[in-house]
Amino acid sequence: MQIAFSLRQGVALLLCLFLVTGGTFGCAALEEQVKAHPETALGAGIGTAAGMLTGGLIFGNAAGTLVGGLLGGLTGGVIGNVIEARSYDRAATSQRYAYSPAQGTMLRIEAVEAHPAQIRPGDTINLNMRFAVLAPNIQQTVQVSERRQILFNGSPVGDSTLQVQRMGGTWTSSQPLTLPANAASGSYQVVMSVKADGTEASQQTSFTVIR
Repeated sequence: MQIAFSLRQGVALLLCLFLVTGGTFGCAALEEQVKAHPETALGAGIGTAAGMLTGGLIFGNAAGTLVGGLLGGLTGGVIGNVIEARSYDRAATSQRYAYSPAQGTMLRIEAVEAHPAQIRPGDTINLNMRFAVLAPNIQQTVQVSERRQILFNGSPVGDSTLQVQRMGGTWTSSQPLTLPANAASGSYQVVMSVKADGTEASQQTSFTVIR
């Protein structure tokens, strides 16, 4: 038991070292998450854009409704369950944005990425985004719609939407996508958006399928 505990502490410390130069997750909070989910910690990686979740570091499954699917050249692939972490709590997020309750519901996408940026057919890519959501009431949860649309040569080949209740704060959300073995080579565009209480924000990224 002591050996296992030390291993989890070591993994958390190693991840903290990765985060020091640009990550957004606090080391203390990260260590607690690793203790809570030791089975997911080994082999975890940190994303290249603003320290977002990648590579299997699972902080918890989003308790929401996931709808959508793949079509066209991605038919036969698999859309995985969203994994999540709250990077900043409501107080910290409110301070960062100088938020006032008079603004109503605030929604901002801070960063998006497809990781890795190059992938082969049959492999898995993580579609990651980090966004801030704030509501006037401190205890209020907000129903957020997180959407990921995938385009190839301008045509839609994938579309998934997660409907989930979010507490105020800054959230990192990651969805794995396993490509079919016959996925066409080329550049794929990914439009990620969040919507809540009539407010919407979106950003775009891309990945390349190679053989």
